Amino acid sequence: MKSVLILVGFGLLFAALPPAMAKEKVRTSDKAALAECLKYVGEFPGNVPGVSDTPTPAIHINNVTKLAGHEPASCINYVTELCSFESDDGQSQLGLIDCANREVGVWEDRLNTTYKALMAKAAPKAREGYRKMQRAWIAYRDARCVAEASAETTNTDRQSNIMVSCALDATARQALILDDELSDLK
Repeated sequence: MKSVLILVGFGLLFAALPPAMAKEKVRTSDKAALAECLKYVGEFPGNVPGVSDTPTPAIHINNVTKLAGHEPASCINYVTELCSFESDDGQSQLGLIDCANREVGVWEDRLNTTYKALMAKAAPKAREGYRKMQRAWIAYRDARCVAEASAETTNTDRQSNIMVSCALDATARQALILDDELSDLK
């Protein structure tokens, strides 16, 4: 019985995640902050001292570490971080969950905008492929996040944190994938 209640709880928890956006419209300031971060990494000239072309595992890891702040994925959690300093409770677990939910909304907005542009520019066969990809990704994201959150069986705040963190990461990474696909069509 306990496992049924936990699964029902996860279903309610995950179902509650997107409506957070319905309660609160995506803030223009959050969209601007993300755009600023992505602009910064997009304009990065790429000349980081100490980056080497020698193909060894240790050098590869060293290069990745040095370049990490200059990849679009570096902007994931940026809006959450900014939000967390806006109020006294922004550093609390529930405050961080609220901030992360705000950022999920920003990335979902970006993903949806990019998806619409991609569908408008793509050839008919490619559109069908993108549509199938997006539907499969949504099912994957939902299953992945429920699975990750199900590992936490006692702390519901922690479950919420895991769920929103997973949704944030997955949504942001998918938005960046679609950004790349769209830029390939231009």
